[in-house]
Amino acid sequence: MAVAGQQTPSAAQATATLRKAGIGTPVPTLVTGALAYLVALLAALVVIVSAVLAVLTADTGASTDPTGGAAPATDDAGFAGIIGLLGIPFQLVALASFGSYDAELQMGFLGSLSLSWRGLPLLITAAMTVFAFLAARTAQRRWSSNGPLGAALWSGLSGLGVALVALLVTRLTAFSIEDPANGLSLSMHAAGADMFFGTWTLITLPLLLGHLAGMRKPDWWPLVADLAAAPRLVLVHALAFAVPVGLLALAAGTIVQIVDGEGRSVLGALLALPLWGPTALALLPGLGMLVVPVRASTRGDVGDLGLGSGITPQSGTQNLWFGDLPWYVWLPMVLIALLVPLLIALLWHRDREIPAGNVIAQVTSWAALPLAYTFCSLVLLALVHVRMDAEMGFLGAMGVSMSLAAWMPVVAFLLGLAVEVIARFGAPFVDRFVPGPLVNWFRRSARARRAESAAPTAPVGEDGRSWTTSSAEPRTGDGRNQG
Repeated sequence: MAVAGQQTPSAAQATATLRKAGIGTPVPTLVTGALAYLVALLAALVVIVSAVLAVLTADTGASTDPTGGAAPATDDAGFAGIIGLLGIPFQLVALASFGSYDAELQMGFLGSLSLSWRGLPLLITAAMTVFAFLAARTAQRRWSSNGPLGAALWSGLSGLGVALVALLVTRLTAFSIEDPANGLSLSMHAAGADMFFGTWTLITLPLLLGHLAGMRKPDWWPLVADLAAAPRLVLVHALAFAVPVGLLALAAGTIVQIVDGEGRSVLGALLALPLWGPTALALLPGLGMLVVPVRASTRGDVGDLGLGSGITPQSGTQNLWFGDLPWYVWLPMVLIALLVPLLIALLWHRDREIPAGNVIAQVTSWAALPLAYTFCSLVLLALVHVRMDAEMGFLGAMGVSMSLAAWMPVVAFLLGLAVEVIARFGAPFVDRFVPGPLVNWFRRSARARRAESAAPTAPVGEDGRSWTTSSAEPRTGDGRNQG
């Protein structure tokens, strides 16, 4: 008879077999997935508070009736309304997970009205995914015994569990009001298959990548290390361009509005930064490629909803190029867009090592940046897409959308190739003049790996941060004088 708290021989054997296969304890991964969803809810509260403050700031001070002159709601409608208000954070998290916020209004003999809004509150999306990645990497380094198979299994199950809970809570907290006496009903929620699979993906992928980043690297890792480092370089490139350009544009717009006597609207816009700021920041890398526009398109046959004015079909597409911006915005933007790739190439070149004579290493070193820029541009296209559709019965339909151009990945591929060429054939001539603290931080983990491989007698830690590498392959140099 087995003593409580001890495993039977068969259970211990099964546990040992699973550990050999790389399947360890699921607890850290499951807890991390749940915490990532809670972090997303906290980010949603920040977005809500910023939006409320912006609305209060924009208030003209006129006396208004918050109920719009409507009769007091019934107890059922009031309870449903309270549930709907409490559920706004869950609806925003669903919207940030590729969901669409749909509203259906039934007006009896007047017909029906349906509205749909799709657009990610990127602050919420970023908070959830970044936390999941960093927490999973920390858990892998400190506590987890999972290998790639266990990381994939538990990350998928954690994402599935969060997606199921999110779908249920989002649907239960829908804003729903019914008035059978007048034939009116209103239902608003963001639950659906899109948000379910979106939540599953946005939890699973960061968890899996975090676990993989926290594992000790195999001997063949130097052959493909550039494939893992390239997306980080793309992120640094995007932020190095978007942040200064965004600050310049914000400062210029603020000054112009203050001069025009619209200081109150400036305060409202600043308070609403958590709502619109990340999306605006994500749009800038597209404009920073100098040839990729922001595209706004409209469609539909609702020209004017005013009484007696008639309905005129309207549709069209308008592109926003960098040249369409004020000169004091696009001129610094062009200069920064031309300067940043040169600086990014220095980051990519410093301390880079490519095993000599290895075909795989040579191919991956050339392909890493073009592939990473292309892939990240596809991610950006998916994230920066806002669309609103309305079906208004006999009045017609209308649709508005805003996104980056679909051919952005082609430009991104060429940009990645250009940075790679500059790093190989231009950076070596100026690298010696660049202060170390400016560029040495990028390949810090690679230097740690090389330091450990240079001291094979040093004990390897169990925290998952140790790197192993093959010392049999000759190197091309220290990254400062290679071509």
